[in-house]
Amino acid sequence: MRYQAIVDGAGHELEIEEIGSNSYRVKLDGRTFDVDLRPTHGSSFLALVGNRTFDFSISTEGDDLLMISRRGVNRVTLMDRTRRRLAASGERAVAGRVELKAMMPGRVVNVLVKAGQEVAADQGIVVVEAMKMENELKTPKAGKVVEIKVSVGQAVEKGEILAVIE
Repeated sequence: MRYQAIVDGAGHELEIEEIGSNSYRVKLDGRTFDVDLRPTHGSSFLALVGNRTFDFSISTEGDDLLMISRRGVNRVTLMDRTRRRLAASGERAVAGRVELKAMMPGRVVNVLVKAGQEVAADQGIVVVEAMKMENELKTPKAGKVVEIKVSVGQAVEKGEILAVIE
């Protein structure tokens, strides 16, 4: 599968080919890596690339993937041919109700909007501190903030709904 991968705002060409059980050949910006990928528990994985290992978990936020590791959180948007066509035409692939969820346990340090407020696509909604890093959760679509379910200082658990956008 070929993708345009946008990692924290930077674009990359990505191709993934399954070459065996739990084995993948990954081409990233012209460089090739063989990856042994093993699920460990839930949405957590262990990847062996050459003689290096990486442990991480994956969470979703709208159409984006959030890769959570010891180094922090990376937002990844994968665009296949169909989604690239939508992006080029200016259409948004996200429609309907969106629930923004906590990527990992943490503490709310800022709420950037109020219930009833109109928001633009990719606008920051809530900032959560987790693993000594502040992570701004953004809405994947334009719409109206229907509900803010958290307040500043509140502890949140992974997967907890923080805000609802329609």
